[in-house]
Amino acid sequence: MTVTVPAELYWLALTAIWTAMLWMPYAFVRIRRIGWVRVFVDPLPGDDPFDIEWAHRAYRSHMNAIETLVPFAAVTLAVVASGQTGPVTAGAAAVFFWSKVVHAPIYIMKVPGLRILSFMVGLVATIVMAAQLL
Repeated sequence: MTVTVPAELYWLALTAIWTAMLWMPYAFVRIRRIGWVRVFVDPLPGDDPFDIEWAHRAYRSHMNAIETLVPFAAVTLAVVASGQTGPVTAGAAAVFFWSKVVHAPIYIMKVPGLRILSFMVGLVATIVMAAQLL
């Protein structure tokens, strides 16, 4: 028996995996700066390792990815559950994923114009998907 996953769920899963990996750059900086034990004992941000600018931006990029994943996931699940999937929602889900892939390195490298553009592309993709429910 073959199970076909809707494209929207495929892109949602990839986005979740990407988001789950974004902790790695700043975690390695923290481990290098304060050691394994302190990272696990005191995992909160804002202490020593974040005096490195790019590491702080990597952390913020990760937080942004989490913050935008929540509404995207809710809309995606609603679209799939309601049977409103199609080329528009599949395309919007793919656009959202790629906007997040582009957003992270742009955020870390401190490219403000492109950062807001990639953020807005992801936001519009989520709105396009949500509009299919109305």
